[in-house]
Amino acid sequence: MQLKVHGTILSPWVRRLVAFIEEKQLDYELISVVPLGEPDPDFLKISPLGKVPVLEYNGRFLPDSLAACTLLEAEVAEPALFPRKGWDHAWMLWLCDYLGTAFFSKVEAPLFIQKFINPNFQKTAPDQAVIDAALAYMPQVFDYLESQLRSGVPFLLGDALSLADLTAGSIFVNFRHAGESVDSRRWPNLADYVDRMHARPSFERILEIEKSNVGALSPIFA
Repeated sequence: MQLKVHGTILSPWVRRLVAFIEEKQLDYELISVVPLGEPDPDFLKISPLGKVPVLEYNGRFLPDSLAACTLLEAEVAEPALFPRKGWDHAWMLWLCDYLGTAFFSKVEAPLFIQKFINPNFQKTAPDQAVIDAALAYMPQVFDYLESQLRSGVPFLLGDALSLADLTAGSIFVNFRHAGESVDSRRWPNLADYVDRMHARPSFERILEIEKSNVGALSPIFA
């Protein structure tokens, strides 16, 4: 099986796919594609929407993180990262959607762009109104995630790691790049969960790649 991941590791969706591959203990190559500005016409041939990641699987191109993870789960059964069909499988998909819609779109992405990308790469000042709106919405998201972990279970679906956890862990990396952290007094289970996810060997390896890319620009590595 020949795997190549096209995208930038700073994207939560690229990071999620890479974490999935790392957890499956598969070999892969990361090919840098930064989706800023007008997409390269050649890249549009393998990703018609111009989005990352694209999984190159034995010479074929799959331009979506969830679709790529679904393929790999079907091809490499162990360790299982998708629950069997039924409620848990459906709930995992819901959590992935919630994390993408609520946490990524309304909290992490605005903070990451304003506090990390714009000052470091675009050389523009942060928009404080955008930051304030994201921080105002954040408690709603964290309250919900805390409720999913309140029973003291290690993962969002209980005792088993799943794609939902890799999604959350991947988005929280960018949250930390933006200089933010989970208040352990208000959301103790969530704060502990994020620390445990980022201490997994898969995320430790990913963070080493990111350290080599951004170094002290990120508060994670400063």
